[in-house]
Amino acid sequence: MDGLSGSPPPTAGIDQEIADLYGKEAGSLLRYAAALANDPEMADDAIQEAFFRFFLCRSAGQQIRSPKAWLFRVARNYVLDQKKAGSRNEIGMDSLLHLPCPDRRPEPAGQVSDLLQGLQEIGLSPREIECVRLRTEDLRYDEIARVLGLQPGTVGAMLARAHGKIRKAVDDGTHRALNSARPASREKSYAS
Repeated sequence: MDGLSGSPPPTAGIDQEIADLYGKEAGSLLRYAAALANDPEMADDAIQEAFFRFFLCRSAGQQIRSPKAWLFRVARNYVLDQKKAGSRNEIGMDSLLHLPCPDRRPEPAGQVSDLLQGLQEIGLSPREIECVRLRTEDLRYDEIARVLGLQPGTVGAMLARAHGKIRKAVDDGTHRALNSARPASREKSYAS
């Protein structure tokens, strides 16, 4: 007897779990990592590292309560560590426009970089920008808190401040990119 049984290897369920998670989260994770890294190669590396570490933890029997938040945190830490180490040269924001976004329709070329630049120009702090980016990737406040190592109340306060700054810039008409993203006003018709 060769010691093999007809049952699947223990990692078969984990492999499927990771494949499902990758299909669901890879696009938003790549956008986030690319925006944070400002380097498509580093973003790709961060995604690979996050899913590899997820595989290792799950293979070791660890349970991960919020896989999405966990992956975002690992990718974020990887990018920050790589930037600290200076392992890559920063490149322009234009490179971000060519990244694939499989689960969202592409945005007009200048709009993405204008919006990212616009958030800094209207006075959002780097941490507020990061909270906004994570929120646009559909992370909940508690998930954002886990990614950034903050309390959920702090995330709520940062997003409220960011929303106030964005609202003021849009209402004042002070930033072109933010105003172009504003929904068109609808006139109410009172005719019966």
